[in-house]
Amino acid sequence: MTLVGDMADRDIVEIDIESAVDGDGNGDGKLHEPWVFLTMLDQMSTSEVNIGFIYSVIDLLARRYQLSDAVVVLRDEALGTQAFRLGQKSLDGDSPAADATSPGVFCEPDCVPHVVRDVVRNVCQLALTLHLARHSADHDPLTNIANRRSFDAALRNASVQSARYGWAFTLVLIDLDGFKAVNDKLGHAVGDDMLRSFGWALRRSVRSGDTTARMGGDEFAIILANAEGTEVLAFTERLRALLVSLPELDFSVGTATSPADSTDPAELYRIADARLYEKKGIVLR
Repeated sequence: MTLVGDMADRDIVEIDIESAVDGDGNGDGKLHEPWVFLTMLDQMSTSEVNIGFIYSVIDLLARRYQLSDAVVVLRDEALGTQAFRLGQKSLDGDSPAADATSPGVFCEPDCVPHVVRDVVRNVCQLALTLHLARHSADHDPLTNIANRRSFDAALRNASVQSARYGWAFTLVLIDLDGFKAVNDKLGHAVGDDMLRSFGWALRRSVRSGDTTARMGGDEFAIILANAEGTEVLAFTERLRALLVSLPELDFSVGTATSPADSTDPAELYRIADARLYEKKGIVLR
């Protein structure tokens, strides 16, 4: 069986499930080393299979074979070689995979059977591919922040929590001023670099728990959790400070706060949009 899924920055994802299950490659279709798959099923029952699953498998492998160290080296077409070490430690010259040039499972001591290593590598590759596929589906490939689809879901969730418990948050909409003129004059490559820089500045300006997104073109949106007037001002000041080296990147802001303005996502968006265009001197009708 082959698992196929769409990804924003890849043409297609294909994972041969038989390769993951039939770790020794003999084609018998047997479930080798079922503890690996039980670990996957256990995580799937409570959360999505992600990078954390890879570290869970490495930890279980180390306990089963009394390893002092273990590294799983995987390869992704877009990201290149990715290494995951027991205890989430960084790689150094003393790691079992210090000289690794290809994917595999490297252990200290070297006592894990090849069939087990193959199963672990294949299942961890599956977990990495699924993790990257979800990331691509939810993120803007240019700026690596959330895309409109995932932002809309986050806004709906924040609005529900605000209506139910009275928790405040502020929706911030941002337009880059004069971006079209810069894009037309200097070219799309320069424009893309500016958008990447702005996305980087946004990520650096927000706090843990906030959400940033590129909604399309030169439009961005942020959910500032537990934030009202002064917190919003502090955010914009941090953002402008990070952009001081890019004077051509200026922006206008429109905001709406829940529950004070509304707890309806569409209404919050309408209010913030109207305030944004009011600051730009444009009257929406």
